[in-house]
Amino acid sequence: MKKLTTLILSAAIIPALALSTAAMAEDHDDMQADTEQQADEQRAGEQQMSGKPAGAFYADDVIGKTVKHRGSDKDVGEIQDLIIGEDGHIVGVVVKTGGFLGLGGQDIGLGWDHIEHTMEDDESVFYTDIDEETLRNSPKYERD
Repeated sequence: MKKLTTLILSAAIIPALALSTAAMAEDHDDMQADTEQQADEQRAGEQQMSGKPAGAFYADDVIGKTVKHRGSDKDVGEIQDLIIGEDGHIVGVVVKTGGFLGLGGQDIGLGWDHIEHTMEDDESVFYTDIDEETLRNSPKYERD
């Protein structure tokens, strides 16, 4: 009789243990899925913006702006376009050097590291240490 009772109890307990183990595994899977979903939502939030991040600026804050020589504060040209690298960062600008009444100037390419962007009276201002004469004698920028 004792063996029969043990057998009956074992038959009742073993499935219960198996079900609780499966339930615990399912809870773990649910928790892991929730964590992955939260991470996906956070990444999606990083992909979308509700405004301009601090220190960032818009393309129209750059294009059409005058580049000045740092030492003389003289205008050396106007930014015509941005050159963006494969990684999505600005690598350079196309500057039209000064001419007479917009004529006679040429497009030249300047590396972004040769341009300094500052804000003066809520306006974007761009400076370079390259003088106007050097810019005039630079090779013409050929857009592909």
